[in-house]
Amino acid sequence: MLAKRGGARIWLGMSAPLDFLGIFAGRLRQAEISFAITSGMACVHYGLQQTTKDSDWIIPAEDLARLRGLLSRLEGELPPWRISYRQICGAPLEPEYMSHGWTSHLSVWDSAGSAEHKVDIFSRPPRVRGEELSADAEGWASQHVVAQMKKTDRDKDWPMVDGLGRRLWRSGLAVAVLHLADFDSLLAAWGVLGEATRRQMAERRPLLRSLSGPPVLTRPRFDLLLMLERLLWERVNRHRYRRYAGPWKDFYRAWRCEQPVWPTDEPFALQHRGLNDAARRHGLPTEPLAGPERSRLVQAAVDEILAMERFTREDVASVLPPVYELLP
Repeated sequence: MLAKRGGARIWLGMSAPLDFLGIFAGRLRQAEISFAITSGMACVHYGLQQTTKDSDWIIPAEDLARLRGLLSRLEGELPPWRISYRQICGAPLEPEYMSHGWTSHLSVWDSAGSAEHKVDIFSRPPRVRGEELSADAEGWASQHVVAQMKKTDRDKDWPMVDGLGRRLWRSGLAVAVLHLADFDSLLAAWGVLGEATRRQMAERRPLLRSLSGPPVLTRPRFDLLLMLERLLWERVNRHRYRRYAGPWKDFYRAWRCEQPVWPTDEPFALQHRGLNDAARRHGLPTEPLAGPERSRLVQAAVDEILAMERFTREDVASVLPPVYELLP
């Protein structure tokens, strides 16, 4: 379950990013809105990076109406908060969009002297299976959830994946082997797992089957397969991003012809109404990855890699995660 309920903190002055995190989490609890804090802030919490300015929140689609109500109430407080969609706003905070993988981008100022806090909201975060979505009592997304979200096409994210895997293994959690990227660490962890757990983990991460042999897996061979596995995650993520970014840019260009000023200075509720109406009027697709699109997307990534002529089809097949893992 995601974090819910509890007390709220009141803050009247300027807030730093970590201060704001606590303030906003408190207000979400007070409004009985489920949430999980993920991505960069979660990596800071878990000791894997030093700083970050933005915050990423997973909020279930069924709580979005309650969230919009909270944001409007915060604008009416004394001192008032200021809340706005960002220029690159993503989708409106509506279940029809957010439950299908869209992200919504907000700017929040929690007092007159506050710095801008950039808040990104997911309802269906990428690469995270719904049944595994969880947070601790303080609202931090689990290390497994954060690791899955960090399997992107950005170089800086992959050390976080391995670091979270190491933390999971120190806690004795088998799911660590889905994220570990060091040969010795992964081999040691694999060696103590039971056969049933091995089968379960290898179904999700086929690379793990090579650890059992035959033939005996050498470090150079492992490094090559690991490179290929990461390349698959990166290419799939890049294609996934395009499936959302392309239609959004088309929508935004059409909308700006009639709405030259965005974001407006209106209260958040009016901003939201305008964005939501425009998204529907200009045909922003609610579900860019509907039906067989997931399988086609993965195949497009595989075809790109094969065209590089560095890996064989057998190599790709030996490490390719299932579609439900890459794009749950």
